[in-house]
Amino acid sequence: MVDDNERGFRRALIEASAHFGLDHERLEPLGGMTGRVFGTDDVVLRLGSPEMIAHELAAANAASVAVPVPATLGTFVPTDGGPWAASLIERVDGTVAADLSGVTEERAFTRGLACGRAQAALWTVTAPPTFASIDGERSLLHLDLHPLNILLGPDDRVTAVIDWTNAAAGSPDYDQARTSAIFRLDPHAIPLLDQPLWRAFLAGWTDGASLDEASAAARIWACRFMLHDLQHRHPGDALDHVRHELEVLEQAAESAQSVP
Repeated sequence: MVDDNERGFRRALIEASAHFGLDHERLEPLGGMTGRVFGTDDVVLRLGSPEMIAHELAAANAASVAVPVPATLGTFVPTDGGPWAASLIERVDGTVAADLSGVTEERAFTRGLACGRAQAALWTVTAPPTFASIDGERSLLHLDLHPLNILLGPDDRVTAVIDWTNAAAGSPDYDQARTSAIFRLDPHAIPLLDQPLWRAFLAGWTDGASLDEASAAARIWACRFMLHDLQHRHPGDALDHVRHELEVLEQAAESAQSVP
């Protein structure tokens, strides 16, 4: 049974496609956990709330001075003030950084290093003034930067950083802690840690973005963020290891504060 929200989404998808001259029946879902993303030919169509679309575009535009981002080709906001808006984005050449098929450990490290350096480059950018800050600082933070949100070319250079839904302002160590938590604690990523190629890739990224330098406060924040972000996708005890890490970090922080 299709609910009213899904019917509204389908209507918005058809209207947005028509607005951009696309055949909605040729659109292919591109996956991702945030928003609704579709691709056809050389463009990507993203649907979300008007606020989310505006936020993503502001983040990508700010980041473009430091890292490659897909060009925005247009936006669509329904005239009836509905809950869905859309942006049309160029489809950039490249493969997701997570694709390590056929590469050596040395090249996996190089690919990870390129991703980490791109992440570090973001922190030289001042976030848009409308962005909320985690701690009062104003560096641009992606806050969902993982190997599925970076595209690499055949020369292992970054061709695009994508998916700016979580972007915010703050100190770089919050972005460091968030990416580190994704690599080490996300239930989908944990099995990969036993693979030599993946460990080499992670080592490169860690070097490039100095992931190990995140503060205790940032690591606590990242654990809380992950628990909130994943609670509906991984019910039951699937996130108990994150809860345990959070408890250990909080206890260490309390102990440090009690030392005279």
